[in-house]
Amino acid sequence: MNLKIAGLSLAALAAAPAPKGLTVDITAPEASSHAAWQSQVPYAVTVSYDGKSTKFGEIPSNAVVLRASYVANADVPPHPAPLTEGVAEISRSNCTGCHDFNASSAGPSFAAISNRYAGKPTAVALLADHIRNGSHGSWGAGRMPPHPDMSAAQATAIARWIVSSGNDPTVQYAIGRTGSVRMTAPGKPTAHAGLILSAFYTGPLKPGDSRNPSAGRNNIVVHGGS
Repeated sequence: MNLKIAGLSLAALAAAPAPKGLTVDITAPEASSHAAWQSQVPYAVTVSYDGKSTKFGEIPSNAVVLRASYVANADVPPHPAPLTEGVAEISRSNCTGCHDFNASSAGPSFAAISNRYAGKPTAVALLADHIRNGSHGSWGAGRMPPHPDMSAAQATAIARWIVSSGNDPTVQYAIGRTGSVRMTAPGKPTAHAGLILSAFYTGPLKPGDSRNPSAGRNNIVVHGGS
């Protein structure tokens, strides 16, 4: 009898709806795990909010951003910064249909754009205009389509991030609930170096709700080395 009750309880738990509060949980890799430098580290993130979950496709995958930040001493407890609004806006747009963060795609990478425009006083305004109104001839014969539904504030946030941080060698970004990041360092890694993986939900929120998760493991450390 007890086994039957236990079985029913487990079934009920499996069928229970996702919690209402925001939960962001990095389910892979394991916290405090080790990975060789230059290896690819697969990740998986589960987000639950307002009774919906990425597990069942109720929250779109592009509402999840993973950031991997190099730290010289991964033994120190992480205190990562919030996600910048520019990257959040990229995840909400179709920018990654043509642009990758670091690799060339249909369009130049954000890192390449940053390298070209960093330090130019009119760069943010120029790029924001290209994002909203499109451009032609800036990168060969390719044409960038306009994004009239994007506000000036959204385009400016993206442009500002690209110019200021798009080529930061200590940080990687991936959009999606699953993917991988590379164990890379901006130079020779120190003996205790590693990556801090931080996961974020960038989808819509109800008025008054916070983007700070109420539960889940949204920051973990991966130590460099085998």
